[in-house]
Amino acid sequence: MAIRQVSVTVPMEGADKGKTFVITRMSAMEADQWGRHCLQAAIASGADIPGLEEDAGLAGLAAVGIGIFGAMDPARMDGLLARLMQCVTVQPDPRNAAVRRPLDESDLEEIPTVGWLQKEAFALHVDFFKGVGPLFSLLSALLHSGTSVPLPDAPISTSDMRW
Repeated sequence: MAIRQVSVTVPMEGADKGKTFVITRMSAMEADQWGRHCLQAAIASGADIPGLEEDAGLAGLAAVGIGIFGAMDPARMDGLLARLMQCVTVQPDPRNAAVRRPLDESDLEEIPTVGWLQKEAFALHVDFFKGVGPLFSLLSALLHSGTSVPLPDAPISTSDMRW
């Protein structure tokens, strides 16, 4: 199975309007490592982010959101965002998807485009966790409670079992 890619076109007014970029998701192993590094950087900053656990990986990063970068030391934030932006390529001719090249700083003329493109790349890596966010919250609560609570679809008694 191929690694997921999305094409995005700048919607905002300005010099970048209409430019097309292709964002390619990191491999699962690399994305998980990147996610853990993001969480560790935020924790090391001393920021109080509820529910933040350094070994949560990409799922934890999805729960916190892109705002996590604001809680980091600027040097670590810059390195992690630079790695994220390595996933972005430029499609100079929107009609020819086969022609792409690595993103260069000179490709972006408007400051809002930079943040928008970072948000789009971040979303590609974590958006699939949003639908299962409540499941992670429930699982986390169960694991940290120390009690033995049945899973939502587990039978409560033998009379509830279907034979």
